[in-house]
Amino acid sequence: MVKAWKADKLGNLMYRKTARNFNPLCAAAGKVTIAEVEEIVEVGELDPDEIHTPGIYIQHVYLGEDYEKRIERRVLKEDK
Repeated sequence: MVKAWKADKLGNLMYRKTARNFNPLCAAAGKVTIAEVEEIVEVGELDPDEIHTPGIYIQHVYLGEDYEKRIERRVLKEDK
């Protein structure tokens, strides 16, 4: 199972940020690969130059829900 940002209905995937490090390799190495995506678009809407994993490696695409976008805060130790 891999997590992607966008997918089309054929299973072509686009990743964001650090998800591009290992998800394409994991998707290609698996016998059955399930992709959880934030958005599914129609075929042809993704630019072919921006596809990180071709749909031939993906067997199932799942639209995830209720993503919590956490914002990290930098906390510094107070001087004593």
